[in-house]
Amino acid sequence: MDVKLSDQRSLRASNGTRVARTREAIVASALTLAAAGAVAPIVRDVAQMAGVSARTVFQHFSDTAELYVAVLARVVGTLVGETPELASGVPFEERVMAVVRQGAERFERLMPMWTFVETLQQRSTAAADMVMQAYTANQASLARLFDRELAALPAESREQALTALAVALAPESWVVLRRRLGLTADQARDELRFIVDSVFKNVSPGR
Repeated sequence: MDVKLSDQRSLRASNGTRVARTREAIVASALTLAAAGAVAPIVRDVAQMAGVSARTVFQHFSDTAELYVAVLARVVGTLVGETPELASGVPFEERVMAVVRQGAERFERLMPMWTFVETLQQRSTAAADMVMQAYTANQASLARLFDRELAALPAESREQALTALAVALAPESWVVLRRRLGLTADQARDELRFIVDSVFKNVSPGR
């Protein structure tokens, strides 16, 4: 009896692992296609890249919208994150350089699939909510990173300054600088550093 139960558990675990691997392959394939510029990755192409049939894709996802939202969850993961190497006592200029560098690296990787992200937000409430949550988390991270500078501002200006920071350090700003204005990555980073520094231009020199 014990042997049979053990075999059944092992079989279920094996099946669960196989299902998880297949799902992961499908999401990873769709993500690869989105990163290559596909606004709406075709299921046939996703299946071929994942080494499964189109039918298998729909066994794991009820429709393409659900698949795309799963892909977006991976993308959103690249938008959110602290800058753990920065302690509260790190000079202002170093914090600015670090957060701009980190944002630039993330957004540059994201840029090829930005049309996919924008389109999905317009078509899916779940996707729009997911991106909004990422932006809220990033704003909270910026509030912690620049808490001293924000505290030095007049009370009525703090929220405005934080919003300006969040807008400047959002992927849309990077896309505008790189694509619409045609700046190089280095030039775009310089612009972001200038903008972040300008937000705190009224902070006392003792920052």
